[in-house]
Amino acid sequence: MHLQINFSYNDYFRVPSIQIGIDDIVLFDGPVCLHVEFEPKLVKGTHIFWIAHHSKQPHETTNEHDTHVFIKNILFDGVDIDQLEYQKLSHRGKFYPEYNTDYVKDCIMNNIELPEYFSPNHYLGHNGIWKLDFEAPSLNWIIKEQNPSGINLEDTMFSTGKNTIQEIKDLFDL
Repeated sequence: MHLQINFSYNDYFRVPSIQIGIDDIVLFDGPVCLHVEFEPKLVKGTHIFWIAHHSKQPHETTNEHDTHVFIKNILFDGVDIDQLEYQKLSHRGKFYPEYNTDYVKDCIMNNIELPEYFSPNHYLGHNGIWKLDFEAPSLNWIIKEQNPSGINLEDTMFSTGKNTIQEIKDLFDL
């Protein structure tokens, strides 16, 4: 799998810190940058892609300034999973914030109920983890999600044997 992620961020106080990973594997840990790429080796099946925004200090949030990260786009094997016609796959991701205790107290005093997670969401303002469930191979997953009628990549010519190809040639007199 070839994974590419593009970010934007506010660095008013400093460059935000993030971690990026799949399942229990940390692929990146450090200051966020505009573009990262990875080649993780994944076994076939369900996985969790995650991005953690961490090390944000309480004083780094003011009325006018903040330290936060925006996920601009995610590409699995060269496919921007939000540029597909019918659905935006990364919008299924959920951001689980780790609320600052002072923030929680203020919300309780103002009768504001804090959600367990935000979805859809590409804005990582609080410390917390954004998670997206996906399957490997990713191209099969993308095709399955885009075509829920049940046609999968393995059912197409991409995995066709010589006999099937010959049957198609015979059908069209090729």
